[in-house]
Amino acid sequence: MAQSKRQVGSTFKPIVYTAALENGIEPCTYYSLNEVTYKDGWTPGNSGNTEEDENINYNMKTALSKSINTIAVKVLMQTGIANVINQAKRMGIASDLPQVPSIALGTAELSLKEVTKAYTSYVNDGKPSTPYYISRIEDGEGNVLAEFKPKESEKPAFSETNRQIMIEMLKATVNEGTATRLRTTYRLNNDIAGKTGTTQANKDGWFVGIMPKLVAVTWVGSDDHRIGFRTTSIGQGANSALPIFALFLQKLNEEDQFNSITQARFSPPSASVVQLMDCEPEKKEGFLKRLFTGADKKEKKEKKEKKGFFKRLFGKKDKN
Repeated sequence: MAQSKRQVGSTFKPIVYTAALENGIEPCTYYSLNEVTYKDGWTPGNSGNTEEDENINYNMKTALSKSINTIAVKVLMQTGIANVINQAKRMGIASDLPQVPSIALGTAELSLKEVTKAYTSYVNDGKPSTPYYISRIEDGEGNVLAEFKPKESEKPAFSETNRQIMIEMLKATVNEGTATRLRTTYRLNNDIAGKTGTTQANKDGWFVGIMPKLVAVTWVGSDDHRIGFRTTSIGQGANSALPIFALFLQKLNEEDQFNSITQARFSPPSASVVQLMDCEPEKKEGFLKRLFTGADKKEKKEKKEKKGFFKRLFGKKDKN
């Protein structure tokens, strides 16, 4: 997996949000949950939220922590696909990224090493650091023959303000979003930020765990792209990849020699960052807006239900 490339799912979304912040979009910008159809008839939906209220608008932290697909694509389109791709390059992504809206949902294929490198920038003053495997070489008597240090970019990939904002957003993923089982199931009290990821047809599950002195990326899948999990409930990154990180961290917590890593704490965000993010997590559209958009939403719902009826009629299952 170190060299092979797979779709990365929602682990790409933080790059989209980072690009948005870098291009002037405020973290308290609100986006609606409703579905939008893009070029070539592509209409992204939200996994497992069949009863969601489309009149609800989320701010960026809530949308990212809940990994809302419809909003991630809207953020990408407002930011500009080219700007998002450029941001990914600055964060260490070397693979070619297709200039299509679906990259917001991680349809591009990247290596685990690239994903790890990109995420190191959030805890390395904005500078992506290339993972390396050998720190030093010694002879039989313990004499050091060579030492190696990680290569890092000279310039930050984003501002310090936006780095702090992204850490707060990714902490919310663990504390109140798709990765809460780190707290509830595994009882981990460490300072952790992170992001879950699941690809199409549950082929790949991802989890990125971020701590002040550690970035760990776990992937669950198969080299054979035809093989995947039967359902999202067991194949999603929160169920397949996250437990690997959780069990690994539990083991680290048991060893005093790793206290410098496990007990490290994120620096509190600056007063200006706190102010920038001081807004309600969600809000509902006003009455007049709901009144004038209700007919359009009703028509979309009827078309969706009709489409689902014909699928069931001819024995086809609705895609989860």
